[in-house]
Amino acid sequence: MFSTLSFYYKKLLIYIHILFKGIINQKWKAVEGVNLPFKKELGFNTLRWIANGQYEQDEIRIIKSKLVKGDRVMEIGTGLGFVATYCSKITGSENVFTFEANPINYETAKIVFFKNAVSPTLCNALLSDTDGVVQFPVDIKSRLASSLLNESGKLVTVKKLILNDEIQKIDPHFLLMDIEGGEYDIFKQIQFQNIMKIQFELHPKILGKEKCDEIFSILSKNGFQKNDSVSANDNFFYFKNSIP
Repeated sequence: MFSTLSFYYKKLLIYIHILFKGIINQKWKAVEGVNLPFKKELGFNTLRWIANGQYEQDEIRIIKSKLVKGDRVMEIGTGLGFVATYCSKITGSENVFTFEANPINYETAKIVFFKNAVSPTLCNALLSDTDGVVQFPVDIKSRLASSLLNESGKLVTVKKLILNDEIQKIDPHFLLMDIEGGEYDIFKQIQFQNIMKIQFELHPKILGKEKCDEIFSILSKNGFQKNDSVSANDNFFYFKNSIP
């Protein structure tokens, strides 16, 4: 009972914060130097992390310590564009390539990039083992988009691109991934090519232990090692060869 009341109290505070921001005409909030939209359409779960400055902090902690100027970045799962913007400020927009299947997030990310004066290459597409189009479920309330979502407010038609063809074209050194359980399908088909560093969020509640263990096995067999000092809360950093 207390936890339920606490949840709704926090939710009320967030919406009061939004109302106050609207009154003073401030619709953006900076997190880690990146301006993010602050409006109720993003939903409570996203807004509370933006409000307290903790949005995507596990990912950013890894990127902050492991991304260096000149790294060529490929991101799968742009979301609001926060991580791609942060990376662009470090390694240059010309070195950041990001893919988002959800057209709602895709449009938001374009606005975020413009607001922050960065211009990474952004593509509204699903990466797969074949090209073409696919009907893809999007959760309207949470803005999540994943082929593994069971409950969806909407099916959208999304372009498919061949994952390994895109890796070959981009030739990334650093792969970033947050795709709500879709990471298993990516790791099952990926050809790592010149990728040396990987940051990814794992979703064990969606995938289950067996598939998570298989992902770790694939990485190990391809010469990647886990860095325990920065991996935490289902966000992992794996590296290859001499990368610490």
